Amino acid sequence: MLDRVPAAPTVPGPLRLLAAYRSAESLLRELSRALNQGQTLLKADSGLPAGTHIVLVMTTPALTAPIEVQGVVTSCRPLRRRMAMTLRYDFDPEPHRSRLREAMAELARETRRPRREPRVPLALRTDATALLRGLSATVSNASRAGARLELVGPRLPLVAAGDRLLMTLAGSRTGSRRPARLVLEAMWVGTQRRSGRTRRQEVGGRFLGLSPTLRQRILAILRFDDTRPALHLTSVERPKPPSSASRRR
Repeated sequence: MLDRVPAAPTVPGPLRLLAAYRSAESLLRELSRALNQGQTLLKADSGLPAGTHIVLVMTTPALTAPIEVQGVVTSCRPLRRRMAMTLRYDFDPEPHRSRLREAMAELARETRRPRREPRVPLALRTDATALLRGLSATVSNASRAGARLELVGPRLPLVAAGDRLLMTLAGSRTGSRRPARLVLEAMWVGTQRRSGRTRRQEVGGRFLGLSPTLRQRILAILRFDDTRPALHLTSVERPKPPSSASRRR
């Protein structure tokens, strides 16, 4: 992000805040993060009182017009020499379909072979406490074929290429809230990074055996129709090696 500064209103109404991004990728990731969490923290030189209605005007050179997200200030407090405001967002994708398509087209132009379709940048929180205490995960990008996951915690599960990460995915919209089993086969595993007691590791993989229901739910996420799905990482399975009898055939 380059900046977030007030844009002078031309008519009475909500305060407009400009958020300028260097690329469509960074804009979409911030949009996903803000909407998935339902709120975000904004640091500024001056604050706004709780209850102030705002419009976050998100722009990047790839778009012919900004994407606008409605919001409200829920809290404001001093943070060192600046003010920290918590903003709650509400987003209707329909008025912004053409701008979202422009952002996706920019991603497609930047996609290089052998990848056949672009990965949409996301920031979807994933509950991973069933796997390890204190473990969290975030889906950092996805396509109809696969996804990248970042694991964070004091301890990380052992994951190797070929392992299967078992997850459940439930949508936030009516008719999609029943959890469905989602399997991600790890194609590559990044190096563990450590900062203090926190460890981080990325895993990239492909989806296996997607049902029509799961395909529709994933497409809704990629189109920003569903920005608050419920994702749970439940276990990691290692495929059994072929038996000696199978190897002799």
